[in-house]
Amino acid sequence: MYGERDDLEPARPALFGIPPDALADERPDQRPEEARRMGLSRHTEEGAVLAFASSLDSTKPRHKTMAWIMLVMFSAPALYSLILLL
Repeated sequence: MYGERDDLEPARPALFGIPPDALADERPDQRPEEARRMGLSRHTEEGAVLAFASSLDSTKPRHKTMAWIMLVMFSAPALYSLILLL
């Protein structure tokens, strides 16, 4: 068609061994059942945090450090509120 470039390849899925012509319905869904039921995906804020946290590997020291940092960051507001109430 007029105006289209034919020297560029069309966008293809970059998932693990999935054929480029696979439809979205044929691609595996890696989300847990609870996250799928609630509608969480990597495209929502809560789903992105869930996807990031579930991708951490407990055998790697840097991943453990990141998990501790996340734990402190998410619990700090609750602890601060508790201190203010007391």
